[in-house]
Amino acid sequence: MFNENDPLVKFKLHILQKALPAKDAIVFGDIYIVEGGFVKKLIEYGCERATLVDTVETPDWLESRKRYPTINFYKGDFSNTLFMKSYEEKYEVGVVYDILLHQAPLVNTIHLMLEKITGKVCIVQPMLREQKYPNTLIYLPGNPNFEDLYPLKSEDSEHKLFDVHEVNHSRWIWGMTVTFLSSLLKGEGFEIIYEQELSSFPNKNWYWYGLVAEKRHDNKRHWSLHTISRDLHIPTW
Repeated sequence: MFNENDPLVKFKLHILQKALPAKDAIVFGDIYIVEGGFVKKLIEYGCERATLVDTVETPDWLESRKRYPTINFYKGDFSNTLFMKSYEEKYEVGVVYDILLHQAPLVNTIHLMLEKITGKVCIVQPMLREQKYPNTLIYLPGNPNFEDLYPLKSEDSEHKLFDVHEVNHSRWIWGMTVTFLSSLLKGEGFEIIYEQELSSFPNKNWYWYGLVAEKRHDNKRHWSLHTISRDLHIPTW
């Protein structure tokens, strides 16, 4: 459940407050364990309206919606392009906590979420230490480097990462570095304006990381704007 005394929850709230004040906000994936805790805090922090997007709902969440009438809820998959294009609202602040490592269509999913955000995005998640090469993104299913990449000291049901048949949003799919995430955000027109590390996992290659990035411009050369590859539509080769 949502426990504001938990050090990780405190850290996430701290990152959230760095992006406020704001008139409105959208939170992606806030049901599992926390029962909409962060979207409710946005209303308490002064947002006039807030929207939660998730694939599941619970009895506790349904009761919360009665107590928070300015919270909207879209039940659906935020990695699905057709679903995300089905509503047009924009929000000053976006919250993306603990979900990017679970997204099979990672680059497109981040783009779909950031399209909804006009101001700042807050991201908190487990992160890999920087690797030999910057911008490293590691695909975990089937990866043989168990000792280097497994976040805990021993097998745990909550962190089964390496099964090639379990590529879904209930499992960790990616290990990403800050340089990778920073470059991806820059390509979407966002610049990191605040970042902080919380603590490490038992495996010191992993740690908790949080950031706030602000939208600075639209990328006119973004991949989503081009249906024909440049220089390939004129048959002069």
